[in-house]
Amino acid sequence: MELAIRSPRGGVQPSPGDSAPQSVSTNKARANQQNIPKPNVGVLDVRADGPNAAKRQRAKTFKTRTGCKECKRRKVKCDEGKPTCNRCKAVGLTCHFPLSSSVSLNPASNATAIATTSTKATSPVGTFNSYTEIVRTNSAGQGGATATAIPGGDTRILVVPDYVTTVFKDQTSWDMFSTFLFTNEQGTSLPHNKLAAITPQIAHHNPAIREMCCAVGAAVGAFTAPHVNGEEAEKAQQLSLMYYNRTIRAVRAAGTALESLLAVAHVAVIFMVYDMMRGDMKAATLHFDHASRLLVSYFGKRCEQENVSLTDLKLNALESAMFDMFQRLSTYSWPLELGISGDERPLFKGGKRCWGRHRYEIGNMPTSFRDLDEALRWWDVTQHHISHHLFDDLAVVDPENKAVWEKAFTVLHNWHSAFVLLYRYTEDHQYDAPHRYVTACIFEALYTECLSGLHLQLNADAKVLPDARPIWREIIRTTRRMQQELKSSIDWNVMDNMVLKPLVIVLFKCRDEQVRKDVKVVLEEAVAWYGNTCLAAVMLGMMNMKGHQIPKQMKNIERAVGWHLTSIGCGPGVISIG
Repeated sequence: MELAIRSPRGGVQPSPGDSAPQSVSTNKARANQQNIPKPNVGVLDVRADGPNAAKRQRAKTFKTRTGCKECKRRKVKCDEGKPTCNRCKAVGLTCHFPLSSSVSLNPASNATAIATTSTKATSPVGTFNSYTEIVRTNSAGQGGATATAIPGGDTRILVVPDYVTTVFKDQTSWDMFSTFLFTNEQGTSLPHNKLAAITPQIAHHNPAIREMCCAVGAAVGAFTAPHVNGEEAEKAQQLSLMYYNRTIRAVRAAGTALESLLAVAHVAVIFMVYDMMRGDMKAATLHFDHASRLLVSYFGKRCEQENVSLTDLKLNALESAMFDMFQRLSTYSWPLELGISGDERPLFKGGKRCWGRHRYEIGNMPTSFRDLDEALRWWDVTQHHISHHLFDDLAVVDPENKAVWEKAFTVLHNWHSAFVLLYRYTEDHQYDAPHRYVTACIFEALYTECLSGLHLQLNADAKVLPDARPIWREIIRTTRRMQQELKSSIDWNVMDNMVLKPLVIVLFKCRDEQVRKDVKVVLEEAVAWYGNTCLAAVMLGMMNMKGHQIPKQMKNIERAVGWHLTSIGCGPGVISIG
């Protein structure tokens, strides 16, 4: 076989050993060329980019079949970090993750998947796609399971890439976070919990808070869903523990910087929610004490940095919400049961820790509150001042010590004087804004309850005491009117927050039989309209049971709602002396 060498310029040169003499005629050369079999001519291409050129040594890297598009193009191992993997971040490339091959590219299939992920997807348990919908399997004719309970195995969230896909790696995490959002919804008829309102926003950029929110979302199906039991509840509990452990790892990686102290204290609050849902009071107390110490250290360092006192320290929204929350939790008892069944209500007293001695001076209380949020803050300060300052020493709470008791009644009177104009304004506009009127009535009832409790502790034989029952009846009347006006235009979950939770406070606070019967009428109307999926059905069931007959899931719901009431300042309004 002849071997021809192709020069870098593209020409073909004959082999040196077979070169023909220059004297050979042209015809003879042509004749010889006809006898050369062309298929046997081998061409050796020695160009730098030719197929026979020496192969370059490639840097030793690991190939990958998964990961982002840039890592696939570069043929390197992708760590699949979201929203940007570390390899793309190191070289400044834009990271793009491809759609999963298990996702159908059919528009009709995509629309079906999108509808499945919607929080408004209809289901037998309501209009929210909870954990029970994730693990539930369809009939054989519908094509098997809709999703999987294993994070990472469900890719419906990737059908339409958007901001959510940069935060949550799989559909299950997004569903658990959505469940947390659903249970975290406050409505407009109760005092506002600012910390609960800003937690979902902070979770988008704080992995520890995000994982703990997912743990609480999974705990809803594990501990507080009466229709979930057996294998589904066990799966939900395992899922919540997985997110719980992820949170612990994220907290350990948070470091010890100043901003990390506040973030870890925030995570501890969500840990307390998780503990209250499953009834672990020991763990809840430990988390509360740990978070309290972190906040004391955090605010102390902030004051040192700014070289100001705590009173003059300017707080952002998160700092202010955290301060108010822990002042509230250290003042009120934590109700373990609401007494919906009519039984006695066991209370649990959190750590008595002084918050507010140098932040909100009781003498700086405004003469008139501008809104209900300000009224709530100063109600907490008033309760805290009476509990931690006036009656902190058992030696001064003797009924013979009139000076201390007069100070307590004066502080309560000052708060009510600043609140009364706001209360009258909401009363005048109760048909335009009934939800605000309900909130104002709750504050008025708490004040009346506290005033009556102090009078009774000062004089156990007192016969005439302030009565809050007319205010409770006003709340029942207003919520019933709201329900009748809104029942055809809102979902049952909105009705739970706007109408039913204020009625929970009435059952929690009032033991009058006629008042409880009036509440029962409103609950029966709610069940007739929305069915057994709403909170009214749970409340009705508990009202018709004795304490030992209430299922564990219902007790968990009762304790979780009681924790919610404490977190918004609607816990026991009676200051227990001693």
